Amino acid sequence: MHELCPSVRLPIRRTGRRLGLLSAMALGTVLGAGQSAHALLITPTFDASITGNGNAAQIEGAINSAIGTIDGLYSNVVTVPVTFTFNPAAAGNLLSTSQFFFDRTYANYVSLLTADSAAHPENTVLATALANLSKGNNSNGARDMAIAGNQLTMLGVAAAANAVVNINSNQMFAFARPVPSNQFDLIGGLEHELNEVLGGGGAGSTLNSIAGSCVANPGGFFCNKDGSLDLYRYSAPNTPSFSTAANVTSFLSVDGGVTNIVNFNQNSNGDFADFAPPGAGPGQLIQNAFNSTGQDEAYTNASPEFAMLEAIGWNPFAQVVTTPEPGTLALLGTSLLGLAALRRRRQ
Repeated sequence: MHELCPSVRLPIRRTGRRLGLLSAMALGTVLGAGQSAHALLITPTFDASITGNGNAAQIEGAINSAIGTIDGLYSNVVTVPVTFTFNPAAAGNLLSTSQFFFDRTYANYVSLLTADSAAHPENTVLATALANLSKGNNSNGARDMAIAGNQLTMLGVAAAANAVVNINSNQMFAFARPVPSNQFDLIGGLEHELNEVLGGGGAGSTLNSIAGSCVANPGGFFCNKDGSLDLYRYSAPNTPSFSTAANVTSFLSVDGGVTNIVNFNQNSNGDFADFAPPGAGPGQLIQNAFNSTGQDEAYTNASPEFAMLEAIGWNPFAQVVTTPEPGTLALLGTSLLGLAALRRRRQ
């Protein structure tokens, strides 16, 4: 494993806009509270800013609810420690995440995914994604990969996995559901951040750094690297996309661009590996780059977020129940291999 880079924080802002559902692959039955065994175990540590807060029980309840949703979806036997804080942040910032990223060669990263796929044939999304890597970005392996520590740990490589998720105490959050139309969905926001902790969403692309910090510092950690989701970024069948231009189409696909699972965001004010606004859709996806107040969509194994994490090695349970479980959206950002990424959303 390559040595750590210096730690950095890369703030990514997102504006408040209500987004709707985007196209997603049909992925089977819904996982939920009835899941009998949780192999993934996210272990929370509550900072004094939470335990000393007058709403500590409600805040911790929202965190545990989000964790329960994520734990109930993925079968990988791995423990993911996350520290949660409740501190003031900049205006427009809802939640943010900091974590470590690591440099792996393309060949080594693909070999780790291949081994995971061989051990888990139930993850057909990953198998399809691996079979189509030759059609995607960096297929010649010329660039290294920037991979989140918890994803590497899941793939069998010991890596620093100290993620910190901060909830902006200045914002109006609903700690439970249903969520009023004038408040933000904290459970959904936490689920978005936890996806990033696992290496998905904004943590899965280097494009924000390439368009930002790499301009002045081309030797920075994320420069000339790909993120885990950049390998599945397409503009058309057999046509990979690796552009930060606002007028470019880019979508998540695991079959060489034939199937559009969900459109990626191309607005530089948000994470390029988060999801794009679907127009006048019925709700807000968990990984949308721009959302507003109100309740987010449920996070199930029919959600595009589920396919997103399957494609980077998070495996489904071989047998599932059909009890639906609440789930939803949030935020995070890109980061560097020492320390990591901050994500924000604006009202």
